[in-house]
Amino acid sequence: MEGKILALVPPASASTAGEPDHGDDEWMLLARHGRPGAFDALVRHHQGRALAVAYRYLGQRELAKDVVQNTFLEIYRRLDAYQPHGKFRAYFHRVLLNQCRMAARSRTIRARFQERLARVDPDDPVGSLPDEQILARERERRVERGLLCLSEKLRAVVVLQFCGDLSQAEIAEALEIKVGTVKSRLSAALVALRAELGGERP
Repeated sequence: MEGKILALVPPASASTAGEPDHGDDEWMLLARHGRPGAFDALVRHHQGRALAVAYRYLGQRELAKDVVQNTFLEIYRRLDAYQPHGKFRAYFHRVLLNQCRMAARSRTIRARFQERLARVDPDDPVGSLPDEQILARERERRVERGLLCLSEKLRAVVVLQFCGDLSQAEIAEALEIKVGTVKSRLSAALVALRAELGGERP
């Protein structure tokens, strides 16, 4: 197995920057056939958005890293079974969300997140920040609270669209639901988040 599946894999170095820019399916096939660096290239391509999705879903950065690590490991284990139909992003996010759900169902994790949201960080030098930054941080905490209060179904469509940058068709593919269902869940989620934010746009 490749050596750095999630340290996370660092950005491409000067020595690898000239490597051909293969599509996801091609990288998966190259990795399946043992091409050095092929799976690392996939990790580099997707790890940033994967971390954003996992963090927004779970609310804990270290846990998000673990979940993304497990996602890539699971995809690596399934290399031989992967079917290259040009839908890797949907497939990847389906695995990622499954890992997020397993982590989120731990009562201990949920309780820890609620506690973190409720307390003020003593190391956070709020007094030295401009008013706009203080307000931005408070709004960020409110968004986090709002996301945590959403059902798993609603939270999934929000994080996939706004953190994963998936189209509604890709979200439907990832969640194995209809596009119309994606639209209705997204609408319901945004209504709930706006209520949490007091009418602001999330």
